[in-house]
Amino acid sequence: MFLLKDYQEWALDALREYFQECSRTNDADTSFYAVTKNIVGQGIPYNPVEELPGLPYVCLRIPTGGGKTIVACHSIGVAAGELVQTETPVVLWLVPSNAILGQTIQALRDRNHPYRQAVESTVGAVNILDVGAALYVKRAQLDGEATIIVTTMQAFRVEDTVGRRVYRDSGDLMDNFSGLPPHITESLEKGEGGNIIHSLANVLRLRRPVVIVDEAHNSRTGLSFETLARFNPSCIIEFTATPARKDHASNILYSASAADLKSAQMIKMPIRLETRPDWKELLSDAIHCRDGLEKTASMEQQQTGEYIRPVMLIQAQPQRKGRETLSVDVVKQCLITDHKVPAEHIAIATGATKELEGIDILQANVPIRYVITIAALREGWDCPFAYVLCSVAESRSATAVEQILGRVMRLPKAAWKNHEELNVGYAFATSANFSEVANTLTDALVKSGFERQEAKDLIVQNKIEPQGLPFGQNKPFMGMVTVTMPERPEIEKLPKEIRKKIIFDEKEKKLSFSGGMSEEEREEIKAVCNTDEGKAGVDQAFFVSTGKNPEEEKRTPSEKKIPFVVPMLSIKQGNLFEQFEETHFLDHPWKLAKCDALLSEDEYSAKRPDAQSGEIDITKNGKVAARFVAKLQSQMGLFASDASWSVATLVYWLDRNIPHVDISPQDSGIFLTRLVQTLIEQRDMSLDQLVLDKYRVKKAAEKKINQHRQDTRHEVYQKLLFGEKSEVTVTPDICFSYEADPRKYVYSRAYRGNYEFKKHYYPEIGDLEDRGEEFECAQFIDQMEEVEFWVRNPVRRPGHSFWLQTSTDKFYPDFVCKLKDGRVLIVEYKGAHLWNEDSREKKVLGELWAERSGGACLFVMPTDKDYAAVERVTV
Repeated sequence: MFLLKDYQEWALDALREYFQECSRTNDADTSFYAVTKNIVGQGIPYNPVEELPGLPYVCLRIPTGGGKTIVACHSIGVAAGELVQTETPVVLWLVPSNAILGQTIQALRDRNHPYRQAVESTVGAVNILDVGAALYVKRAQLDGEATIIVTTMQAFRVEDTVGRRVYRDSGDLMDNFSGLPPHITESLEKGEGGNIIHSLANVLRLRRPVVIVDEAHNSRTGLSFETLARFNPSCIIEFTATPARKDHASNILYSASAADLKSAQMIKMPIRLETRPDWKELLSDAIHCRDGLEKTASMEQQQTGEYIRPVMLIQAQPQRKGRETLSVDVVKQCLITDHKVPAEHIAIATGATKELEGIDILQANVPIRYVITIAALREGWDCPFAYVLCSVAESRSATAVEQILGRVMRLPKAAWKNHEELNVGYAFATSANFSEVANTLTDALVKSGFERQEAKDLIVQNKIEPQGLPFGQNKPFMGMVTVTMPERPEIEKLPKEIRKKIIFDEKEKKLSFSGGMSEEEREEIKAVCNTDEGKAGVDQAFFVSTGKNPEEEKRTPSEKKIPFVVPMLSIKQGNLFEQFEETHFLDHPWKLAKCDALLSEDEYSAKRPDAQSGEIDITKNGKVAARFVAKLQSQMGLFASDASWSVATLVYWLDRNIPHVDISPQDSGIFLTRLVQTLIEQRDMSLDQLVLDKYRVKKAAEKKINQHRQDTRHEVYQKLLFGEKSEVTVTPDICFSYEADPRKYVYSRAYRGNYEFKKHYYPEIGDLEDRGEEFECAQFIDQMEEVEFWVRNPVRRPGHSFWLQTSTDKFYPDFVCKLKDGRVLIVEYKGAHLWNEDSREKKVLGELWAERSGGACLFVMPTDKDYAAVERVTV
C-alpha cells in the first residue's frame, strides 16, 4: 500500500488529536485552541460556522503537489473512529468541478488505486456513489459498510435539476426512516401536514456525514455553509493549498510547507527562470534545455532503470480578430518549421482542441514532448514528466501561470534522481524584465499554496556558469602577486618571515607578495590593516596566490562535503553493538493477562452523556449551542447493529479495535474478558449498557493497556541503562552522520532573521525563530571560538536527525555542535517555564550519553538564559 510521507502523517496526527480533544471536551472551539497551541506553540482562535454551531470544522493546508487527496482518504477513518464513533460512516465528498468528480469516483472505485486502498485500510468495505445512485440508497447498505457520496457543491443547489431531487420525497428511500425515536425525527425536514420528507437530504441528516471538501477555497461561501447545514454534518474537513484567511476564514489545523514537500521528495525545487525579450530566441533556449534534459534522463535510466521523458508546456496567446498574436498554431508551426520537431511530438490542449484526452502521457510508447496550451490544462491533469514551462505570452497573470506552473512541480515517482538537473523545474518567459516575471511566478506559487517567502526562494535565475575563472586550480603559486591597496599596512608589526615576502610600493600603494600565501599569513597581514577595504585587498592576494575560488569560502561545511559524525548511544548484542532504540525494551516479554483489569470510576465513568438532556449554552456570539459531539455520538449509536451481543462479542470487538502488536491475542483476550466482567460484576453495569457505550469502553481499555505497557517499558528501560550489568555505551563504531548534501537537511520552516549565522553546517537553518531564548542560544553557540560548526537538529525526522531513546519516545536535542578539538557537543535549551519531568529525563539521558563516551561527547541543558553554561561545559 502507498506509504504516507512524514508531513502527511503529521497532518493526520493533528486531526486525530483534535477529534480526540473534541470528544473529551465536547467543544470544537477550545479543542482547536488547545491542539494548535500544542502543534505550533501558540493557540489559534477558532472561527465557528454560524450556520452550524458547535461543529468541528478544520482545514489541512497542503500545497500543490503535496498529495492532499491521499490524506483525505485516510482522514475518513480518523473521523469515524475518533469523533463519529461508527464503523460505517457516511461521507459527503465535495469536489470543485465535474472534471475532478469523474476522476475521483473512478479512482475510489478502483480497488487497485491507492485512494481506495487507503479508505479500506481504515474503515473496511466501502461503497462509492454519485448523487444519482445515492437517491436510491437502502438502509441495509448504509448499515453494512462505509458509504462515500462524491459530488460537487453545485449539485446541491436547489436551482440544479439533480439538486432539486436531493430534497424531494422519494419512496425508494422510505426504509431509511422506519423505527426512529421522536428526538431524532424532530430534527428532520417536514412537508405539508408535518410528515417527514423521505429525501436524500434527510437521509444525510440522519447519518451525520463526514464532509470532505477538496480545494475548499472554491466552496467557502455563506451559501455553501447554508447548504451544508441542511445535511447536519458531523464535521467538515477542508483540504486545500490556499485556505481562506479573511471572509469565512479557514481554521488551519495543520500547514505543510515547501520544505516539507522538498524533504519528502514530492516536488521539483527550485524553479530556474530565464527571460528574453525575443520569443523565438526564448523558445530556442527552452527547446535546448528540454533536449538536454532528455539526454540526462537517458543516462538516469541506464543507471536506475527509471524512464523519464521530459515534457515542455508552452503557454501561447489566444487568437484575436484583427490582431496578430502568438497563437497555438503560430507556436506549433515554429516548432515544426524552425526546430524540426516532429508533429507527433506535439499535442494541443485548449478548450477547443483536446489532444491529450484519453492519453496516458507517462507511457513509454507515447511520443509527446511538447504540450501547447493557452490558459489552463484539463483540471486534475497530472504529469510528473513536465519539466519545462515556456510562456511566449508577454502579458500574463499570476492565476493563468499558476494553473500551468503547478504541472511542472511534481517530481516523478516522488523520489530524487541521481542527476540534479532532473530534481528542479525550468521556466522560460518572454520579457525584458526578469524581476517582473519572477514576481509573477512568485504570486503564482502563492496561489499554489506556498508562503510568499517560500515562493521567492523557489525562483532562481537560470545562469550559465562562466568558463575559465582564474580560481579553483589549486596549484602552488611560485611567482609574485601584486594588488592595489587603499592604505599602507603596518608591515613593521609582522613577523620577520612574513615581512621578507612582502614589498609595498608607497607611491603606487601596491602590495606584492612572493609565493603562495598561507591561511596564517593571510590573517597576520589582515591584522595590520585598519580598513575593511585593505583587508579585502589581502584576501584578493590570497586567492590569486593560492588559486582558490573565493566563492568556496562562502560555502558551508556540508557544501564542502566535510563529514559530520555523531556517536550514538549503543547497546552490546552478543559480540556486536547496535544503536539503542525502543525495540531493545519493547521486545522484553510481558504478560498483560497478569495486570490489573478493573477500570475505576475515574478511568471509566458509569454516567454516559445523555444527548436528549445535554447541556445548552450560549456562545460568545450569542448563539444557542447544544453539546454537539455528545449528541452526534448518541445519534450514531442508533444505527449500530449491536443486537444480541455477548461478552465474547464485545471482547472480540475491543480486541480488534485496540492496537496491540506486542501482545498475543490470547493474552489480550484474557485481559479484556476480565475487564468487561469486572465492569459487570463489580461495578453493576449491564452488558447492553457497555455495548451501547463501546467506544468509550474502548478508549478507557486502550488507555489502561497503554499504562501497563508504559510501566513495564519504564522498568526494563531503567535496568538496561542504569542497571549494574548495563551494556549501553557510546562507541565510534555506531554513529549518526548528517548527510553532506544540503538537499537532505529537512525542516518545515527556514530561518529568515536578520542575524547572519556563520557556522551552521547547512546553508539553511530550519525551524528557528528570529527572536526568543532559543534563538539567542543559537547565536551564542555560533559565536563560540571552540565551535567549528553546528546544526539545528531536525525534530521528528529519525533518518535525518540525531536522537536519543527515552522510555516513551525519541529525544531530538536542539543543537549538535562539532568542536575544533574534535569533540561533539549537544545543547538542549529549555526555558524555565517549560522545565518539567520530561526535561529531567532528557537531562539524565544526555548526561549518560556524554559520560559513556569517555570524554568524546559533551551534553548541556541550559535554562533561564544561562547561555554561558554551554561554554563552561567545554572547558
